[in-house]
Amino acid sequence: MRQFVLFLSLLFVLSCSDQNSVPKDIIAKDKMGKILWDLVQADQYSTQYLVKDSAKINVKQETMKLYEEVFRIHHITKDEFQKSFAFYLAHPDITKVMFDSISANANRQRMQVYRNTPRIPTKLNVK
Repeated sequence: MRQFVLFLSLLFVLSCSDQNSVPKDIIAKDKMGKILWDLVQADQYSTQYLVKDSAKINVKQETMKLYEEVFRIHHITKDEFQKSFAFYLAHPDITKVMFDSISANANRQRMQVYRNTPRIPTKLNVK
């Protein structure tokens, strides 16, 4: 009976453990979100500006340089990122929260740009 109680206690402790915890060798959720945001920004820059000069430069190679710069800024390696990214993709409950946060950040920035854009009058006051 004592072993059964010990087993139930262990089962209870394991079931109450944090399902959203991240192993120590994986990039933390907050930092990973920032890295992903910067990678999205690098990709957007590549899509909007580098493609226009595609006759002069190798867009894919330049995009990879931008990604490497993001990794350097965040003090990680490409391998660390890939390992962490694979972990997060395997844990959609964590990834959803992270991507929701990135989406909210994008919406906030979009609204900030919208607020700072001068308005064009829709009707002219012509007499």
